[in-house]
Amino acid sequence: MIPIANVVWLCVAAAWGLLLPVGLLIWWRKTHRARLTPFFAGALVFVVFALVLESLLHRVVILGDNPVARAINADPYLYMLYGALAAGVFEETGRYAAFRWLLTKRRYPGRDTAVTYGIGHGGVEAMATVGVSFALYAAVAILLRSGDPASAAALAGGDAGVLQVLGALGQMTPGFCLLTMLERLAAILLHIALSIYVFLAARDRRQWSYYPFAVALHAIADMPAALYQRGLLPMWAVELWLCVVALYALRSARKCYLEQMDS
Repeated sequence: MIPIANVVWLCVAAAWGLLLPVGLLIWWRKTHRARLTPFFAGALVFVVFALVLESLLHRVVILGDNPVARAINADPYLYMLYGALAAGVFEETGRYAAFRWLLTKRRYPGRDTAVTYGIGHGGVEAMATVGVSFALYAAVAILLRSGDPASAAALAGGDAGVLQVLGALGQMTPGFCLLTMLERLAAILLHIALSIYVFLAARDRRQWSYYPFAVALHAIADMPAALYQRGLLPMWAVELWLCVVALYALRSARKCYLEQMDS
């Protein structure tokens, strides 16, 4: 039986993943009169570049039956480098393209555009990876606790899906949910910082070096997550590393925002 405390925290984490981006957007829009289009642009770029284009590459390089895929899957550190660099290159390139050609300087000159975009980019990731997925886990857990396995199976996509969800639910303790909530907050703050760097790179050719810097910083932030997937690092170490990188990035990006960007 799934403990009721686990179900409650699953619901809390799901609400956090869904409502945190909305709350940040409302606060930012109210305090800076920011326009909404950059938020939706950030969400769209994440979907296209991370969920579609990057996933297509993973199908070949990770899931494919070829020498490259076999080599990467056989070496956890090669897997770490590939996964981190792929995320950095795809997402930061999408960010650069958005600021260079979609959110043009003529139409969106203000520096608040960078922050609004970052909330959208990181926010849709939080909604997809935590909000929606944890809501699904919570719904299946509630149905199983209420003695309705048929509905749980229908929601999870069959008996095999229920077994997969049950395996995940075994790890989703209140502590796990708290760590996940902290991780999503750190990730959104990191996306805001990266958006500021890439905004500078796209708007001022003299500052172009901020683009590869953002790619590298994104990759560095993601490296421990790949090792966690291979069972080489505990989750708390991954979250601690992400928080450290996010705080460094935010502090540095804040200086750029205040000193190097036009209001």
